[in-house]
Amino acid sequence: MTEGTDRTSKQWSELLGWLESEDASTGEFKVAMHSSTDRGRSLVAIEDIEEATKILSLPRSALLDTKTIPKQFIKNHCSELTSTQALTLFLTVYRLNRRTSKDLEKFEYPFSCYLSTLPADISQIPLVWQLRAVFGSLEEIDPGDLAQLDRLRTALTTTNSFTFYQLMTTTTIKQSNDVLSRFINDWANLLPTLRDCYPDARLGELLWSWLIVNTRCVSFPIGAKNSADNIALAPAFDMANHSPVSKVTAVATPQTLTMYSSTPQVNLNARAEPPPSYQSLAAPCQPRFMKGQEITFSYGPHSNSTLLTEYGFVASEPNPWDSIDVTDEIVALFDHSNPTHITKIELLKNTGYWEDYTIQCNPLESSHRILVALRLLHSSEEKISEWQDHIDGLVDELEGEIEQAVQCCLAELFALLKARSRALVESIARPAIDPSSLGLSAYAIMCLKTLASNEMTAVSSYPSETT
Repeated sequence: MTEGTDRTSKQWSELLGWLESEDASTGEFKVAMHSSTDRGRSLVAIEDIEEATKILSLPRSALLDTKTIPKQFIKNHCSELTSTQALTLFLTVYRLNRRTSKDLEKFEYPFSCYLSTLPADISQIPLVWQLRAVFGSLEEIDPGDLAQLDRLRTALTTTNSFTFYQLMTTTTIKQSNDVLSRFINDWANLLPTLRDCYPDARLGELLWSWLIVNTRCVSFPIGAKNSADNIALAPAFDMANHSPVSKVTAVATPQTLTMYSSTPQVNLNARAEPPPSYQSLAAPCQPRFMKGQEITFSYGPHSNSTLLTEYGFVASEPNPWDSIDVTDEIVALFDHSNPTHITKIELLKNTGYWEDYTIQCNPLESSHRILVALRLLHSSEEKISEWQDHIDGLVDELEGEIEQAVQCCLAELFALLKARSRALVESIARPAIDPSSLGLSAYAIMCLKTLASNEMTAVSSYPSETT
């Protein structure tokens, strides 16, 4: 048994022991933590698991959220923070205290048994690349220093701040900037507390904590008014890797979070509640999971660009949610100095059709939002009422001249996307590219190659000529 396997086994045993102290029925868990060089940590079945079967269940007290964090910590620091910000601060202080502890054997911190199982390496996420490009070593940067935050703000708004953007699709660049913007906003809200109460904290600790919260939290009803604040970190649960086609599901009650092998069926005749009583209504069949098989979980209907920028990987299997963001290209077709176009822009905004324009890759299909915008763009003022009928669902298409103009516009768009994706694939394939000079790992380059190749394959399926 290797040292890594020993450590994984020890962490899992200690985690189970702590969960048992929180009244989790760990003897009923049908999975164990597994570690490998290619997949990292994962959950694997320790027995055959049938459809709609409970895999593991966590009691309320084992979930880490703003209701289970020590009340004094919340009172002192978090009354004005979102759940994401509060959890990030709690984890940042954990990392700080652990780093400065004189005796790790005696180190104590709420939820520390769970927190010690969290991955230390988060380097595959583009946000890490961005911060390293700006600051170099993150362990030398004080997150309580406003000047450092302003450096990052400047990088976000400066063209060509990140050389590795030359290897990214435009969709990935946009999503990377969106993640960076969110991080900057949360850092700004945490900065006063870090400055005044935790001056020894380091940016690397803040970044790790923020990414743990943003990549591993699950939705859970903690009673927050804002739905985005109803989140929690779930021990063991968060070790499941992503699959876009996984049927594994989560069921939350006020007192438990339970993972099932597939969606459980409610037994409508059962009177025992709460919690709800579930039973499988399926006939006996092949087990959903065989012993030793990895248990995966869908993180949501995410494209590969989203998976990379939010989680640091791309799906290994075909991703039905892959898409290309063409918002900038569609918006550029409208002349912001033309009064007629300005009126159309306002109309699109008022009807909820302005921006957020995407092309689905598998199969290749322009979104309804794109077609709505282009149909309005090519409609004369006297035809706008017909366009209104279209978005109201009264007509599927507009008159032939408008539809032809829309198709010509789409053909030009796809010609642009084909040329751009082909150039990107060729650029990434050049032998001269040294990942280390860009601050990237070989795995990161592989992910970027996958994104570029997938996009080129998708747009290349668009016919060269329209009929």
